[in-house]
Amino acid sequence: MATVILLTAAQADAIRGPSGEAPALAALKPVQLTDGRYILGVEVLSDTLHTEYWPLLEYLPRASVEDIYDLIPRPLHE
Repeated sequence: MATVILLTAAQADAIRGPSGEAPALAALKPVQLTDGRYILGVEVLSDTLHTEYWPLLEYLPRASVEDIYDLIPRPLHE
């Protein structure tokens, strides 16, 4: 079961973009859900290129992909 971090629009704006030592390879790209919230995979919490964002991300709410599946934009389902 895949798990994602849930973010508000403001939180997504605060972390969106390049991070770490290799910006082209370490961009944080939150995906907007149909209800206005954003998601990131929990894998960002083990990627050392994103350590600067761990203090914010590690305490945000999480959900399983199955629980929010209907909120994921359709092009991402395919």
